[in-house]
Amino acid sequence: MIDYFVKLLKDATDFLFAGEGTGVETTRSHSWPWPPSVTILLLAGAAALVIAIYIRERGAAGRFMKTVLAAIRIALVCLVVFMMYGWMLHRHTTDLPDIVVMIDESESMATMDHYDDQKLRDALIEGLRKARLDGRTRLNLAKLLLLEDDGRVIARLQQKYNLKLYVVGGSARALTHSETDEPTGDESRATAADVIRSIEAREETSRLGRGVRDVLEAQRGRPTAAIILLTDGVTTEGKTVSEAAQYARRKAVPFYIVGLGNEKPPRDLRLSDLLVDEVVFVGDVVNLDFKVSGPGFGGQSVAVRLTRSGSDEALAEQTVTISPDGEPKSARLSFRPQEKGDFHFTVEVEPLDGEANPDNNDQTRLVKVRDETLRVLYVQEYPSFEFRFLKNVLGRGLKPDSKDKAIELTTVLQEADLEYAELDETAQRVFPVSRDELFAYDVLIFGDVNPSFLSRSVMDNIVAFVEERGGGVVFIAGPRYTPLAYRETPLAKLLPIDLDTATAPPLGAVLEQEFTAQLTRLGIDSPQMQLESTLAANLQAWRTLPGFYWLLEVSDIRHGARTLAVDPTRTGSGGENLPVICVQFVGAGKVVFHATDESYRWSRHEAGEHYHARYWFQTIRYLSRSKLLDGSRLAELTSDREEYRRGESVRLRVRFFDDRLAPEHDDGVTVVMEREGSKRRQVTLRRDTASRGVFDGTASNLADGHYRAWVATPTLEGRPPSRRFAVVAPPGEQARLEMDADDLRLAAKTSQGQFYTFKTARKLLKDLPRGRQVRIESLPPTPIWNLPIWAALFVVLIVTEWLLRKKVGLL
Repeated sequence: MIDYFVKLLKDATDFLFAGEGTGVETTRSHSWPWPPSVTILLLAGAAALVIAIYIRERGAAGRFMKTVLAAIRIALVCLVVFMMYGWMLHRHTTDLPDIVVMIDESESMATMDHYDDQKLRDALIEGLRKARLDGRTRLNLAKLLLLEDDGRVIARLQQKYNLKLYVVGGSARALTHSETDEPTGDESRATAADVIRSIEAREETSRLGRGVRDVLEAQRGRPTAAIILLTDGVTTEGKTVSEAAQYARRKAVPFYIVGLGNEKPPRDLRLSDLLVDEVVFVGDVVNLDFKVSGPGFGGQSVAVRLTRSGSDEALAEQTVTISPDGEPKSARLSFRPQEKGDFHFTVEVEPLDGEANPDNNDQTRLVKVRDETLRVLYVQEYPSFEFRFLKNVLGRGLKPDSKDKAIELTTVLQEADLEYAELDETAQRVFPVSRDELFAYDVLIFGDVNPSFLSRSVMDNIVAFVEERGGGVVFIAGPRYTPLAYRETPLAKLLPIDLDTATAPPLGAVLEQEFTAQLTRLGIDSPQMQLESTLAANLQAWRTLPGFYWLLEVSDIRHGARTLAVDPTRTGSGGENLPVICVQFVGAGKVVFHATDESYRWSRHEAGEHYHARYWFQTIRYLSRSKLLDGSRLAELTSDREEYRRGESVRLRVRFFDDRLAPEHDDGVTVVMEREGSKRRQVTLRRDTASRGVFDGTASNLADGHYRAWVATPTLEGRPPSRRFAVVAPPGEQARLEMDADDLRLAAKTSQGQFYTFKTARKLLKDLPRGRQVRIESLPPTPIWNLPIWAALFVVLIVTEWLLRKKVGLL
């Protein structure tokens, strides 16, 4: 009870005597000579005596009334003892303790974070409007905490502390209210608010730990209650806040930290690694492969569209679902150009609300669309159904919007009589004997051909046509000769299959088991196998195509060969499905092998003739793609960025514009990196599983500096492809934008302070310590024991007891 009365008086005295920038410290003393234990025993004995007297009282008073009277008598005894103590209050004018408010002014504080809580977003917008602050930046949120409710926080701090304002970025800098005399009262609060409003997030570096320590050094010798730090915690140079907190703990200065920003990386959609053939044929499928990443948007769906420069019409569209962790996800858009020319195509991800940087949502590539006439030589011993249908399809093919033929077809039918060549404009009597004559063609279709009509020199020419000239060959297996009759011939090396493990159905056998060719993963990604523009439609088209009956059973394919379609009903000795269509790179050329000669059956589909023609035209164009390349650019070396911060991995990619130049082995590409004034370093790149001519790799733990990278192997003509990039330190303010909440929590815990988010920051004022006040002068002591209130209370108690005793007949 005594402490309660003293505290009331102390609070009243502090309010009355405290001036601007000063406070009043109050202590109490007494002149009672006895120790507290003796006083307590005295009071206990007095209380026991009073209770005993009232128990022995005779009269009409009941137990309740006697209890009330005894309590009043005990209160009188306590009041008398209190007054006998001789209590005195001693007041001392003090200098208020300092409270330091530090505001982060680095560039990362200009970030506008996205908050999922709609109520919080609405509250922020309304609060910023009332505080006359523009934009939901982290710095404006810091200002809002100090300026809301007409500067209530500033007023409370100035009332209880000596307020000091600092900004911290590259260094800590004190904010002064005025270069003249310090204003007081409401003027001081208004001036402090103006100073806070003027802060801008312009500092390019964050030395938070160094800045906080500098402030602690500047406060040496001053009583500092706490440091209030409004920051996102992102340190780009020097010590972190948690490291500075260890020094603050030794100085007994706690950190009360308000973490601003989102702990997760900024929500940002990004389209990267756009890959497309630079030169294509009119009517071919053009695949644009790319990756979409979206930190903060995990699980959401975004629209991706393809447009051509000068037009807003979408050539292709797709919805991509961002991976849950926001990591890059591969996707593809496909279309068929219908006119020739050089066009810029743009793949764009439509921005979402709350995205931090919409400038990285698109990429543009130049694609050259050509409409060349291809020369094709088709050789067959007898006029099979495959020969007839394919000859008819290729002979009728016209260029888009033109009467010119897309393919200049020449056929050689070994069993034909001499008049056949005169009646059929595409026919030629014999297979080209000279190398120059054969090299004039772009693609050779090699059907079921009798090797007796081909000399060894002709076969050598065919091998040279592929390996040296870079021509393309389609081998179509047949029931009589191809390919089993060529085991011991030069052509065996061109075939992507192992002839020793290949078997054909008996000649003339009745085949009743039908099967439908199924695309492999590589086949799905191969442009020549795309009958439709979208993945789902293409797979559906292949599933509904008529099936085959005759198949050359091949258990093994050569190393480096790639299977594009298989028979899903039968497997070879290794347990894998038997190949139906496969491809192999040989020297400078490409070879496609068909294990069946029944592709003509596709024309029986409701859209069969269309699909049959599309497949063969795309295959022929695929084999003759080298005709479009000018040879000036053989390959390119790229990195995903031009500048990296220390510790980040550098992603390198080598792409061969002509797949024939790609090495046979999956790890056949080596890139050399050289830093100025340092040793060279080699990085091995591995082949992308979906593309033969693309190799990827990463380099990590690179020191700071400027690097030049170039392709060391394989050796290419001319200057090797090269790339320059830099590893820099320190990282820029925009390198990491998520709040470093872990470091801020550790700093608050280490310094024995508190950590708050923006939502919980309203509790900060209540949690702040009072701090240590420094006495300036002592005021005259004030006696407490003889205040009139105690005499009045004594009279009230004793009169009340007398009246109650009289009422119950105890007088």
